[in-house]
Amino acid sequence: MEKNRRSSFRNRISAGMLLLLAAACMAVVPRLSGHAIHRAAGKRSTAAAFTAKPTPARLARGRYLVETVASCFDCHSPHEYVNGQWFGKPGMKGAGQVFPPGFVQLPPGAEIVASNITPDRQTGIGSWTDAQIEQAIRHGIGKGGRPLFDMMPYSGYRYLTTEDVKSIIVYLRSLPPVHNALPRTKMPFPIHVNMNSTPPLPLAKNAPGDVRHGWYLVHMAGCADCHTQIMPGGVRRESMLLAGGMDFHGPFGNAVSLNITPSASGIGSWTEAMFVRTLQTGRVKGTGRKLSPIMPYASFMHMKPSDLRAIYSYLRTVPPVSHK
Repeated sequence: MEKNRRSSFRNRISAGMLLLLAAACMAVVPRLSGHAIHRAAGKRSTAAAFTAKPTPARLARGRYLVETVASCFDCHSPHEYVNGQWFGKPGMKGAGQVFPPGFVQLPPGAEIVASNITPDRQTGIGSWTDAQIEQAIRHGIGKGGRPLFDMMPYSGYRYLTTEDVKSIIVYLRSLPPVHNALPRTKMPFPIHVNMNSTPPLPLAKNAPGDVRHGWYLVHMAGCADCHTQIMPGGVRRESMLLAGGMDFHGPFGNAVSLNITPSASGIGSWTEAMFVRTLQTGRVKGTGRKLSPIMPYASFMHMKPSDLRAIYSYLRTVPPVSHK
């Protein structure tokens, strides 16, 4: 019962936490072979072996992953909702936040905290080693072995290549340090790291490079988190993978995630150009319908067109599901 209660709370919290939108910049995500992708998952680095040496290329790539694809600042920065859009508070990028009461649904006595990920030594990650940051990103283990609550999407970030993790670390260390002391997340149940809670998205062994690249980006962007229904026990409904139907409630009103499988009730009739243009503008091309701000198009619109096309290519390969 405790597990089900925890999963239910977690899913309601997910809806609220995904509301926060980030800014974005430019760089390049490498195209990956399936071998490189799967090899990156599940491996742990030792403190002696894992270091992230700063280079201009890593700084640019880390900026792209953090601010655009993974949108780390969606949760790790305080935001304000003004005139239908989310805006980060000036000077607080990466400084973390305590999610305000009522903004997300929490059990009594619970408090969700997105930590300070700026290089401040007292309140951020300035005193963390590269290996400790890598463990938090890909394995859900904080400094000192503390398990992180699974609202930190480490189950998706485990597919990051080692080079991309190093790039993220290099970029986070380049941020202006912000002194912002925060409490730890409080939940009325023990927090455990569970890498098996979310299986990887399907990928054919003979998939071409653009599809594999799209698979990688879809994991990093967390598309399945919003576009797949959750069963009462908190488990993703695999038969409805990416078929939409998740309800979201917030200052923007009510929204339901779209079916993004290649079915007639999904995006089966969408052309590549329509898909790319929709994510670049936040409006469904051909209809003018504006996407809800729960959809992080404010980040995705800054992605390279080739990356958006890769996401489209991957989505065309998933099983079509009829679901309006």
